[in-house]
Amino acid sequence: MWGWASSRPQRCLKFGVDSVAWAETERNWRGRRRHRCVMSPLPDGTVKPSPADQNLSDLPALESRIRAITGSGPEVQIAGHSLVSDLPRRIALLLPDVAVRAVVLHLDQLPVKRDERDALIRWRLGQEQLFPLGGAKVVSQVFPGLPGSEHRTHTVLAVAIQESVLNQYEALCESAGLIPHEVGMTSLRLFDLWRKASGGSDWQRRDFLWVNLSDRALTTMVFQRGRLLFYRCKPLGGEVAAVSANTDMLDKILEECGASLDACQQRYPSAVIKEAVVCADGDLSALQAQVEAGLDLSVEQLGWGSVEALGWVTKGSHRSMTSLAALAGVS
Repeated sequence: MWGWASSRPQRCLKFGVDSVAWAETERNWRGRRRHRCVMSPLPDGTVKPSPADQNLSDLPALESRIRAITGSGPEVQIAGHSLVSDLPRRIALLLPDVAVRAVVLHLDQLPVKRDERDALIRWRLGQEQLFPLGGAKVVSQVFPGLPGSEHRTHTVLAVAIQESVLNQYEALCESAGLIPHEVGMTSLRLFDLWRKASGGSDWQRRDFLWVNLSDRALTTMVFQRGRLLFYRCKPLGGEVAAVSANTDMLDKILEECGASLDACQQRYPSAVIKEAVVCADGDLSALQAQVEAGLDLSVEQLGWGSVEALGWVTKGSHRSMTSLAALAGVS
């Protein structure tokens, strides 16, 4: 998770390629959390996530969709000027993984002070020379690993987003009466939700492949006892929603997952991965069978059933990965 503030907003707006979703949370008189999730489909091409280029088009239509699902009030005219009739609301903003660049860093030392830590991570990221950092905001998430393990280094997922890209999303939110107070990438928020659903620190004792299929892209992460070893985001360039009915897409996903495991194995021979956690829409039986047979991995799914297992109460939920990601943004 990465953000600009310590207190998490109670509302989240998630931008996807095919839809935009809104989630908000509140507590009833018994102190039990209730969630509301709504989603709106988007015309093809409205959101084209990219780490460098223009991401958003048809901004008036996008703003209208956002106002419809968030309940933002209509504009009023005063002295010929348009004003938003409701007060701005603080939100978490989730971007598609493809809109950012990310890399895994292993650091021997990690300063306690945030500004010193951020400066070190930015410097180290610059040393890697994987992509230009001019005009980019760099944020990070630290994966400490299992306490008492033999790994003494600090594992960091460093994330860079161009200010020009971030400004597009922030300006659109502000035009709809929403103030992004925290910004994150989809896979990390879904991963945090899965950690809660998997039960405390048990996930830190497992070696597994994390797979997220959303926004027409495949994001893979490999973990060894809580330590992030590998990260990769690959655009798939096609419709991923009905993956179970598309044999070519299934083969492509399996091939890319295998390539991620092979690349990780070359760097970390001690990592023996036997499990996979998969986040995707729809029926995953065909994908599960492919992964189990082709990669020799047992498969666990993160979905709405995982939320129900936590005892969370939701209403008005459109049960897609986009809305699940929005819910993860307020969890």
